[in-house]
Amino acid sequence: MANLRQYIPLATAGEVISQSFTNANTDPYLISNDTIVMAELAHIKSLLGVKFYGELKQENNNGTLSVNNQALMTYYLIPALCWMTRFEVILEIQNNSSSAGVVTNLDEFAAAVSPTELNVYRQSTYRKGQLFLTDMMDYINGSEQAGYFPTYDANKGCSGNEVWKNHGIVMYDSIYDRNRYGRYGSCYNGSCNNSYNNDCNCN
Repeated sequence: MANLRQYIPLATAGEVISQSFTNANTDPYLISNDTIVMAELAHIKSLLGVKFYGELKQENNNGTLSVNNQALMTYYLIPALCWMTRFEVILEIQNNSSSAGVVTNLDEFAAAVSPTELNVYRQSTYRKGQLFLTDMMDYINGSEQAGYFPTYDANKGCSGNEVWKNHGIVMYDSIYDRNRYGRYGSCYNGSCNNSYNNDCNCN
């Protein structure tokens, strides 16, 4: 695999704030490039596949996005990534590690929410991010976009038994149902030679 970490993130801190934060005055310094990349690795890379993810990273870094890739980035990927970045960063924004330990960031006009309220807030953020991710994958796999993303199409997995993580719990089932009868209409597990799986790459 190429060194994809040399490229800039697929979204900026400013985009994360403008698209997913209520307070537009949130300090961009709180959302580091590493945090955005972490969100890419946790929520974007596995959906797109290494090769298509790498293509987008390189083109975005070099300012050479194709028309189709630019549309995907603008309308689907960046909004999804912004919400998943908010999910990943929200605990760091509320709490901060220091020489005195983990402390809560507060100003004189604010009060910390309870752990229960914070969990509800994070779950709501995660749900919204997942909605954007689902919409992105529906777009990529839509019949009207056939041929738009050849790197993705040529490297789709053929197994429906994908491993995914749900808040730290590893589940051996497909959260995305990547089979012929699932949401994304990909490959039915073990049936690459069947006539109804002619969209499956099994090389």
